[in-house]
Amino acid sequence: MKPVRYVLMNPTGNLTALVISPVQPRERPAVTAALLPRCEQVGYLGVSKTAGSRLSLRMMGGEFCGNASMAAAAFLCRETGLSAGQEMEMRLDVSGARSPVPCRIRTLGADLWEGSVTMPPVREIAETELAGERLILVRLEGITHLIRQGEPMEQGWAESLLRRASEILPGPALGLLQWDADENRMQPLVFVRESDSMVWETGCGSGSTAIGAWQALLRREPVCETDVLQPGGCLRVRTELKNGFPDRVFISGKVAFVEEGVL
Repeated sequence: MKPVRYVLMNPTGNLTALVISPVQPRERPAVTAALLPRCEQVGYLGVSKTAGSRLSLRMMGGEFCGNASMAAAAFLCRETGLSAGQEMEMRLDVSGARSPVPCRIRTLGADLWEGSVTMPPVREIAETELAGERLILVRLEGITHLIRQGEPMEQGWAESLLRRASEILPGPALGLLQWDADENRMQPLVFVRESDSMVWETGCGSGSTAIGAWQALLRREPVCETDVLQPGGCLRVRTELKNGFPDRVFISGKVAFVEEGVL
């Protein structure tokens, strides 16, 4: 295998490796395995074949990731050489999303950006029960999240619960979100089927989307803004309702460049 160039980006603590070199799909599992000790997730950048998209982003398990989309948009701004205060709007062709994902990025300073991503549609919000736990299921394009309220679970039990959920629920990725409503705080655990990886993430864009959409449904507000605190920082979620159900959801946060390297 030829040397593989990558950049490490930090969107709200959700350390993301973006592979810049072309890597054949059959070689990606090995590259992903080599990079995961340094980050929480891996995405592969390429030329998009979709009209109007600036680039293609394929996540390690074919899932969708809002934070990785924001990181890819910030990397594109870095490559373009935008100076502080300048903004870019773009669309990205992202795995798990049926249509190009709109992103807006503003340069704050050297290797620091503020971004927002229009998330793929919320397909379903419903109550469910699994292994005696009452959960809220939020199904997005590319990933399904289970929200659990109350006291935090023991780590081993949480991982076991998510593993059991993966045997029942379809899709490339699943998340278990432990939600503390008093503090607006979320602890995300994400399972990606293809890489068989389970990660306690410091930040999760799709998980924040699930929380924000669910909160908007509970509040019945036409426009609902929710700050979702997580170990890596805070993501703001803006949800617009249409006919009483989440229609459009946007997440916004900050992205920092960490390093560039070669495998």
